[in-house]
Amino acid sequence: MVIQKISLVDLAIDRIKNYIKDQDYKPNDRFLSEKELVAKLQVSRTVVREALISLQTIGILTIKSGGGVYIAEPKLDSITEILKFHYDTYGIKLKELIETREIVEMGALRLIIENNTLADTTELTNLNESYYQAILAKDDPKPYDRLFHQALMKATDNSTYYLFSEIINEYFSFVCIDVKEKEDELLQAYTEHKAIIGTIETGNLHEAQNKMKKHFEPIFKLVQQLKETPEDGADSIL
Repeated sequence: MVIQKISLVDLAIDRIKNYIKDQDYKPNDRFLSEKELVAKLQVSRTVVREALISLQTIGILTIKSGGGVYIAEPKLDSITEILKFHYDTYGIKLKELIETREIVEMGALRLIIENNTLADTTELTNLNESYYQAILAKDDPKPYDRLFHQALMKATDNSTYYLFSEIINEYFSFVCIDVKEKEDELLQAYTEHKAIIGTIETGNLHEAQNKMKKHFEPIFKLVQQLKETPEDGADSIL
């Protein structure tokens, strides 16, 4: 049996994390100073400093030079770094990523409808109309499409689920596939958004998920086309 030694820094990190949780600290709250932590944890200033730096690295604390220690705002920066490393090292299976996103979005519809979260369909409708106007103006409608799906995730009223969806979107950002969609295809997506909003308003989960599944069909067809006629290096992401 191998006995793994736990360093004082690791112990300090665990105790600080537990203290933050027990005291119900919120983002941007001022945290204990180094001196206070030394007294509370009964360890050296060096151990405390290393623990704080580690907690800042993983996005739990923010250390301001000469300004103290604060609870960090939740951000995806550290997760993005991990994902970027994974992508650079191992690549990514685009089809698997799209399947995951489809499952997440269909799950969002379940949360919204079954939990009766009273989703703000007005916001969804306004974003979809902005998407439509961008199409007519020959502008890029993709930002409005992203905002529409982002608003759908927020409508679950589940912050953990929303954060998970953003991680999936971060991973998407590493895959650069410039797809030039035709106007009729963009208008079809606009119509599908509208249909999804309608099913949320009527509370019809089965129909909502069917509409979402249909909404994902074009991108699955695109992946299949790329697989059948890959350009240089394209097969590594399928």
